[in-house]
Amino acid sequence: MRRSVEERRIRRAWHLLIVFAVGAVVLFGRLAWLAHHVSGQQEALRAKHRVSQELWIPGRRGRIVAADGRVLAWSERRFRLLWRVPDTLSEALAERTECAQIQELAPLLPAAAALPTCLGREVVLEHDLTLSDDILHSVSAWAPATVSLHAYFVRQTLPGAPESALLGEVELDDEHGLERGVSGLEKRYDQVLRGRLVCLRMIADGRQAMVMDEKSEGERGNGDDIHLGEVSP
Repeated sequence: MRRSVEERRIRRAWHLLIVFAVGAVVLFGRLAWLAHHVSGQQEALRAKHRVSQELWIPGRRGRIVAADGRVLAWSERRFRLLWRVPDTLSEALAERTECAQIQELAPLLPAAAALPTCLGREVVLEHDLTLSDDILHSVSAWAPATVSLHAYFVRQTLPGAPESALLGEVELDDEHGLERGVSGLEKRYDQVLRGRLVCLRMIADGRQAMVMDEKSEGERGNGDDIHLGEVSP
């Protein structure tokens, strides 16, 4: 009974870690690796060995808001679902069979007959997923380590807004996944708008498991909004 309670606590902590990470912009190959190794780490927990994992989470860029309250620019998260196909056909077929057991993933997989042309390549299974798609959680919890989610930000702007010409553009920082302003208001107020890296750490020792937020005190992961009624455009 005690072991059952501990296992439920461990599974809940891992679920929280996955949910936190899925809500961020990171390369989810590491997340899949973590999920793939849960069972082995549970054995370590039963042996009272300390387990610790860290994820660095880039925060969302702040919004640009007009003086009358219209939101002129904002960021949305998007996800690509990738499968790194094994080098040999036998391994690829076996892994495809494993992936097909996940209901949401099965219809996205390439046909078995097409696998010879995919060997050793990274195949995009889905281009545009959002946090509302159940497949994100299914992949994080059950897919093999070669299936990963690559998350990224898309900067959206209000169509037809008179201020559009002032807004400027952003680009993604490949190293950290943060959006960086490169022109217009996006560049002028980049230090305010830009998100920050936050470290989430999962620690467990056989008696308890928890997710800790390692960010500095007073610091938020998301960037701050800019209100044009309060600053010089």
